[in-house]
Amino acid sequence: MDNLERNNLRKLMKEKRLELGTAEITGAGQAIAGKLEELVPLQRAHSIMGFCPIKNEVDLSYFFNLKSMQEKDILLPRINREGRIEAVPYKGKQSLVPGSYGILEPEGEAVHKIDAVLVPGLVFDGRGYRLGYGKGYYDQFLSALAPNVFICGVCYEFQVVDNVFPHQSDVPMHWVVTEKSELVINWDFF
Repeated sequence: MDNLERNNLRKLMKEKRLELGTAEITGAGQAIAGKLEELVPLQRAHSIMGFCPIKNEVDLSYFFNLKSMQEKDILLPRINREGRIEAVPYKGKQSLVPGSYGILEPEGEAVHKIDAVLVPGLVFDGRGYRLGYGKGYYDQFLSALAPNVFICGVCYEFQVVDNVFPHQSDVPMHWVVTEKSELVINWDFF
């Protein structure tokens, strides 16, 4: 798959996601929260990095609420001055400010202790590879994590395809969760 095909796939998935209604987004977010809650690596994790949804991405607020009640540390990404993702503690919606690309980001000090990362994407495949927006932020961030950090892709069922034809620098997920299914890529965390 060349870059034109990858860009066409990105465009198609953005369009399909924008067609989702509020009820579909809410239902999927709740279903995904239930599946994530059952994952052993996330049960064991003390600090879990998620993301703020943009343009109808999966809403993780249901999962964040569950984990907050269990006194887990919820982290969100922020793009720093060097153009890299860093993890910052989430202290509620009121503490978020528009950051890079208009995405809501937390204020505060970055932390380096991360046990698990929930990763957004436009497309995922059965080998755990993802197609994001094409800037490489997540691949750069994920490649620098310790090998014991659990990496889980989160998306809608229609965003899973046979193959995204990954580049050499792409980092595969260990697991992918949708509202309808789970893709197991790496059992090492169980």
